[in-house]
Amino acid sequence: MQASGRQFSAMLRLVAALNGVAALLMASFSLGIVGGDTDSPDLSAPLGYFLLGLGACCLAQLLVFATQLRGARRERESRAPGGRLGMTLAALAFAGGVAGFALGCMSACAIDTSDSGQTSNTVAVYANKPSARSDARKAALFR
Repeated sequence: MQASGRQFSAMLRLVAALNGVAALLMASFSLGIVGGDTDSPDLSAPLGYFLLGLGACCLAQLLVFATQLRGARRERESRAPGGRLGMTLAALAFAGGVAGFALGCMSACAIDTSDSGQTSNTVAVYANKPSARSDARKAALFR
């Protein structure tokens, strides 16, 4: 049970890290820290799903830790090993963490990014070789 608990704990840390990084990126994009030159859509739903997944992974990690402590105490007292309920609850919380990550990714991909009446502060710049005619207009404009 100890080896399976360690592997399960490693999977929990991986999913928690994925949820945490995704939530951090969503928050930084919505605050304008990353991609500040574009208008960000409403990212509250994906951010909520990622934070829910992170919380579920943290709960699962606490349940695994408590189950391992209880198993160590029972082993020290030479009693029969238990802890099936704790690991089952941890597995359900882990499934909630994975579901939170999946829902966050799907809701982030489903966001409508088209301009729906929003003004944008981006400008399209076309770089090409200026013609002689445009140089003459610029010279006449600045005289």
